[in-house]
Amino acid sequence: MPTGSISIRSYRKYALLSGMGYFLDGYNLTVVAVFTFILSTYGIMQYTPFEMGFVSGSALLGAMAGAILLGRYSDLSGRRYIYILYVAFFIIFPLLSSISTNIIEVIVFRFLLGIGIGADYAIGPVYSTEMYPDRKRGTGYGMVWAFWSLGASVAFIIGYSGFAFLGAQSWRLALGFSAAPAVGLILLRAGIPESERWKSASGKTSTKNVQGTHTRKKFDSKTSLSSIFRGDYGKRTAIIWIQWILLDIGSYGFGLYAPLIIGNFGFHGSETFLITSSLYAIGFIGAFVSMSWNDTIGRRPLQIFGFGFMALGMALMALAVNLRGLSMILSGIVGLILWFGVENIGPGKTMGLYAIELLPTRLRSTSMGAATGITRLVSFLSAFEFPYIAVTIGASGFLYILFFVMLGAFLFTILFTPETRGLTLDEIEDAVYSRHNLVQKKN
Repeated sequence: MPTGSISIRSYRKYALLSGMGYFLDGYNLTVVAVFTFILSTYGIMQYTPFEMGFVSGSALLGAMAGAILLGRYSDLSGRRYIYILYVAFFIIFPLLSSISTNIIEVIVFRFLLGIGIGADYAIGPVYSTEMYPDRKRGTGYGMVWAFWSLGASVAFIIGYSGFAFLGAQSWRLALGFSAAPAVGLILLRAGIPESERWKSASGKTSTKNVQGTHTRKKFDSKTSLSSIFRGDYGKRTAIIWIQWILLDIGSYGFGLYAPLIIGNFGFHGSETFLITSSLYAIGFIGAFVSMSWNDTIGRRPLQIFGFGFMALGMALMALAVNLRGLSMILSGIVGLILWFGVENIGPGKTMGLYAIELLPTRLRSTSMGAATGITRLVSFLSAFEFPYIAVTIGASGFLYILFFVMLGAFLFTILFTPETRGLTLDEIEDAVYSRHNLVQKKN
């Protein structure tokens, strides 16, 4: 298979640069759990349950806007410049969040930060995937995704360390810390080239520089957003959206309040930060070790395995809330390890890959952006509703709801999700979807 003019060292570098962006995404989306824990424990600002929901979800709302708008712009105008420029959001708005004087300022600045997060979801993995050879495409995305959990783990390490030395004011360090690595990232990305696959599809370069492809279809600037909802692409979009929505209801409904939920298992104070950090570290190890499994085992079996054991983990946590003593701790810890570890081996790292693969180059960032946008909206609603649901039916009832959501995702994957392992992006584009299969057209 041809590999074009891009060396192995280069395409790994591109995956690393996108992975650093996902590190910032993971950090900034989960660090709000540190803030909400300190907010609810020490009352550092006046707030209502409504405002608490918006604090947790404001970055997700911003991500919805950033993913849809900037993802579409990337398909029309190219990946490179926006891939560099949106990193500025990760510098400016964490710093402004850290010096906020009231809850409304935190909400506004985190919404604006979310625009950059959404852009990174829509463009970062698309860029690195397009620069990777087809036979290693899943591995490249697996590398990018692993950094999300690393960022989340670091968020709670900073939260724990800051809490030990700064007490109730440690939230300022936690919210602002990510600006420092973001400065380094924008400098590192400054010298990257435009995506060869995007240039080929837009008629700006020869196909010989594209990794393992023989791209035939030229980019049509008039291709509308509605194209992802029509015909065979509409079926693929439905698969991407439904399975990702189900994942994010659990991931963000649970993840953004993890320290508070872990408190139900007998742990208290800053201990919950340390435990949450350890769990995300387990997730990172799982994602890193299984990085190549997308290409060796396949996307579909990993996703089925992941959702199945995530459902089991959530059931164990729901049971733990109503237990006492050692049984409560063991059931809760095993459930947490299953949830965080298996998510990153399975659906955590297959979901975005499907959004990239199942739509063609001319719609790839549009697809990733739209999928990210709708799932961030659902994630916001999940995060926003948690304080109300937890008060109404309790933490155990909330966790049982998430169990049934994961069970639904498990069954949906079995029934509808196709396998893309071993196929080039062009072969995926030309195939016809038929009941969890991609059938190649006969010439």
